[in-house]
Amino acid sequence: MAGPGGARPKGPQRPDPAAAAPEFRSWAALMRRVHDELYLELEPADRPSVRALAEAAHLSPGYVSEAFAGKRRPGLSAFRSIVGALGGDPRAWEPRWHRAQARQQPADGEPPPAPLPGVADDSPEGPGPDGAVRPLPGPGAELRRYPVRRFVRAVLAWAAAVFAFPVRARRDKRAVRMRRRLIKQVMERAAEDLERAEAHHYLEPRFVILEEPEPEHAGGRRRSRAHRRAELVPVPTRVSSVRALYEDLDELVVLGRPGMGKTTQLARLAHRLAEEALAGDDGRDPARIPVYLRLDSYRGEPIEEWLAAAMSRFQGVSGVLVRTWLDEHLLLPVLDGLDEVPEADRARCVRELLRLRELCPGMAVGCRTDEGDLRRLVRGLRALRYVELQPPTRQDVQAFLNADRAALADVHAALEENPDLWPLLQSPMMLHVIRVAYANRSADDLRLEGGNAERRSRIFDAYLAQCLRRERPRPDEAPERTLTWLTWLARTLTARGEHVLYLDRLDLSWLPRREGVLPRVVPTVAMAACALGIPVLWVAAADRAGVLHADAAGAAAVALAMVCNTAAQAFRSDEHFLRKPEGEDADGRGRRGDLVIPIRNNGVTMAVILFCLLLTGVDLAAPGPVVVALAYLWVMTTQMEGALTDVFSPVEQLRWTWRRRERAVFSPGAFPVKRMALSALVWIAVQALVGYVVHLLCPDPAWIAPVAAFALGWAYVLGNQFEPSLQDRRPRPNEGVRRTVRFSLVHGFAGLVVAAVLLTALIGLAAPGQGLRRAGFVAALLGLLFAVVRGFRYGGLAVVRHWTIRAVLARRGRTPYRYRRFLYTAEQRILLFRTDSGFFFPHRLIQLHLDTSAEELLPRVVAAP
Repeated sequence: MAGPGGARPKGPQRPDPAAAAPEFRSWAALMRRVHDELYLELEPADRPSVRALAEAAHLSPGYVSEAFAGKRRPGLSAFRSIVGALGGDPRAWEPRWHRAQARQQPADGEPPPAPLPGVADDSPEGPGPDGAVRPLPGPGAELRRYPVRRFVRAVLAWAAAVFAFPVRARRDKRAVRMRRRLIKQVMERAAEDLERAEAHHYLEPRFVILEEPEPEHAGGRRRSRAHRRAELVPVPTRVSSVRALYEDLDELVVLGRPGMGKTTQLARLAHRLAEEALAGDDGRDPARIPVYLRLDSYRGEPIEEWLAAAMSRFQGVSGVLVRTWLDEHLLLPVLDGLDEVPEADRARCVRELLRLRELCPGMAVGCRTDEGDLRRLVRGLRALRYVELQPPTRQDVQAFLNADRAALADVHAALEENPDLWPLLQSPMMLHVIRVAYANRSADDLRLEGGNAERRSRIFDAYLAQCLRRERPRPDEAPERTLTWLTWLARTLTARGEHVLYLDRLDLSWLPRREGVLPRVVPTVAMAACALGIPVLWVAAADRAGVLHADAAGAAAVALAMVCNTAAQAFRSDEHFLRKPEGEDADGRGRRGDLVIPIRNNGVTMAVILFCLLLTGVDLAAPGPVVVALAYLWVMTTQMEGALTDVFSPVEQLRWTWRRRERAVFSPGAFPVKRMALSALVWIAVQALVGYVVHLLCPDPAWIAPVAAFALGWAYVLGNQFEPSLQDRRPRPNEGVRRTVRFSLVHGFAGLVVAAVLLTALIGLAAPGQGLRRAGFVAALLGLLFAVVRGFRYGGLAVVRHWTIRAVLARRGRTPYRYRRFLYTAEQRILLFRTDSGFFFPHRLIQLHLDTSAEELLPRVVAAP
């Protein structure tokens, strides 16, 4: 690289430790080794100047010049950057930096620090009584003392090491197996993307390396700013392997226009890195862990948190383990979709990626470049290498079409008739779409006049029409319904900034606020109806068996009134929710209405219901209505307590803990007091119900009722400490709802067994003369109530809400009732792709093409030949 006068710019000088100041001699010796072993090993034409080396290491030229002149102590991070810029291994050179740090001498003329008062008098080297100076005892003197104690310690240390070795060995083997399993998941996921992209014909990628423009030395500060804003200069390269481009620097940014295959190349890179990590013996610990993720879910959080959440979602790895791997510099992130980050969070994402680069030994990022803002954005990554995917050449397009010449004969003919179609076909994504749309069909759409955007739209219309006519599984008999469902999905995903639909993650955010009334009300009413129906049936059965003389009709009237009251409370709470501005309840505090509204604003409704009961002549003091009322009190307090946790989220795994996480629905100062008051109210409701029922059927001895109530109360408290959570790795669509149903049934059955066995054993042992018949009736009622309450709280409410949301969407015509079958059918028609439990469109451009109304799209698709 020539300078202003034609001469080559001067490189860094070779340091002379003898000429350096004493405090810099160890650093001058270190930099001389860098100069001799790295800089001089380069070819003369490849040796960088001081300015070029500084730019490559992201340092100032003065810093680099003074470090090589022996006038400055290079910091560890700067030293690693210099070594990496010269082609060395920073990890291998880091111990040399620490040795130079240890050999650093104080500056000349720097006096030693003065001793503190009394230090000289307390020195063990002070003169003895005879005036002789006593030297410090050497290590030999210490070793000669306490031989037995040292021997015992050594034996105990060896014994502990021997006994702990199997545990550590098993732990290390588990860690190795987990890492290898994670890498296999990355390789399988990348292989799926590669298989879809290369199913028909392999297109060899073509890259150009983007380099900084030549700096202009003549000029001042304004020229420097202009240089920094200048576009990167493309430099052709014959390298067609993305792994080879990544290998030199372990840092790569892959750019390209939409449809050029950025995702395919990043998938290929992740697949190759995973293969290399798994190479060798199955028991070998991988030195690096590649990670293949998309950045579209990033929303401005610290990059460590996002990476931990994303890896947990797709690979099922705990966040603590991800942070540990980051600290140990083990992760190799391959991140696609920087352009899909919301525009407000892109600048923060770039800054966080710069931090992530310091925590990882390598990184690759993908971004499209059809917008000028995106090009300026990726410049902020300050990557060591930028590459851009080039469109396939005409020879590549011809080879692709010749691979299935008979089926694509009309495409050949249209291309020969109109050479203006070449830019449209020079895209891997468009070639695959054209192959599906026009295989063994007429390509008259390509002959119509129009710009490239209009022609692309017609090609996508033909693609959709052909997918709907596919014989597998069968031609679509109602394309208007299918397009209605697909366009709604595309519009919703685009508005949410997402690209994958997880069926078991449908929640209220997929509905307009007004349409979310039923999903918010129905689960609560269903729980109350099931829980209050059990006492009514129990009263009828007990009266028929002669165990209890009670009026089942009165119990049913009270139960119906309580269910109506629960529905009124739920609607009042929903009205309170709708009056608040949208997003106010995002932090959980807006759910305060779930606790307050049912008690504060429903007094009139409760008075009307009570008045109607009195008019019907129901004896509210009879055993049947009392049992139903006490059951309602328990259900209501349980629902109020459930507002502190997310009972409407799927339950995909459970763990028992003393410290269950809860929402702060009250102010921080009042939360402990009000939480204790709510817990006391739940405890009183359980004690009242259990004590009354046990005393009603088993009055003797008198202590059975309080003891049974106390025992069942503690069973309820201990069972209440289970904490549900989501399992992000799910192999099948809607797997989260299946797991939630299983957990709900298992938890409900466990509550039934615990309550029934506990009460039967207690009453049978305490009062054997009263018979097991009455004990069985007591156990049946309370056990079934426990089962219903526990089952609804741990999964039942979430399942009912999920199916209510599905029903509302289907009723509005946005989705079919059997949504999972439709998604599978769309996958067979190549309208959607599947990854584990999610579905997504084949390409972002197709999703954007469907981001319209079905009425606008249907005439074009149906009219397509």
